[in-house]
Amino acid sequence: MADFRVGVDVGATNIKIGLFDGKMTLVDQLQALTDQEADIDRLLDVIVSLVHRLLAQNGLSIDGIEGIGTALPSYIDYERGFVVETSNIMSLNNAPVRDLLAERLGTRVLIENDANAAAIAEHELGAGVGFDDMIYAQLATGIGGGLILNGKLYRGMHGMAGEIGHMFVSDSTGYPCSCGVTGCVQSISSGAYMAKYATDRIKEGYDSSILNYAGTLTNIDMEAVGKALLTNDSLALELVNRGAEYLGRMFQSLNQIFDINIFVYGGGVAKLGSRFIDRMIAAYRHHSLIDQHYPARFIPAKFGDRAGMYGAALLLGLPK
Repeated sequence: MADFRVGVDVGATNIKIGLFDGKMTLVDQLQALTDQEADIDRLLDVIVSLVHRLLAQNGLSIDGIEGIGTALPSYIDYERGFVVETSNIMSLNNAPVRDLLAERLGTRVLIENDANAAAIAEHELGAGVGFDDMIYAQLATGIGGGLILNGKLYRGMHGMAGEIGHMFVSDSTGYPCSCGVTGCVQSISSGAYMAKYATDRIKEGYDSSILNYAGTLTNIDMEAVGKALLTNDSLALELVNRGAEYLGRMFQSLNQIFDINIFVYGGGVAKLGSRFIDRMIAAYRHHSLIDQHYPARFIPAKFGDRAGMYGAALLLGLPK
């Protein structure tokens, strides 16, 4: 019986692909930039090419693996293997991705929302081990989430549960989001919109070392913001306080809805470090009265920005 599996995480920025053995040890991995403008055929061809390359460099063929799990930044109809909608990679919309990939690769394929996949990874093997209930928050280019209720991933009626990034947190702050709302937490606190806010402030004439670290306005990202934060750059501090405040509000609302106070977080925005995370937790505690009685735990994801890749592989089953 095949003793290897492949996990693919298609993100808005990068495609990560990992080869795992039967005990879910990461054997090898590859990464490529995501072309958000690619049509569906081109995008799937890139994934297929990466899979074959990964297998070849490890002396394996497609027949030597159990299958391929794929995490996508999308609303997923899990049972049908169908992408309902994606905000960043438009060619995925209304596409039977599971069957298209299975046909191209000639092996078993399962697909899942990327944050759901990450939640599975952290619950089964990572920071959430031992908790029957937890909420995973993916703080990245966008903001996503996964709900573990009574020890199992909760997908909801249509496979769309856990889209915490589109929780409405402000009627006066934020950009228009792809969800159609201005003031959802993603439009304020995600990596993409935090970078957009910094870019707009600098265009208005704000002097910030963020631009020095980024090089150009189009290259402003969370890495540049993080470097500027270390120098106490005032715009970087504003971004941290602004983004963290609304994430704190989001977590407080999640706690009120689900009565869950175990929060596992990961993603590129979390790499802003302790000043950002501490401010986020402080905002949560400020808005939560129940925290005095049942203090929340905020736990960094064990797998970091590789959680989606691990979770994708776990879609094929728990390790032997």
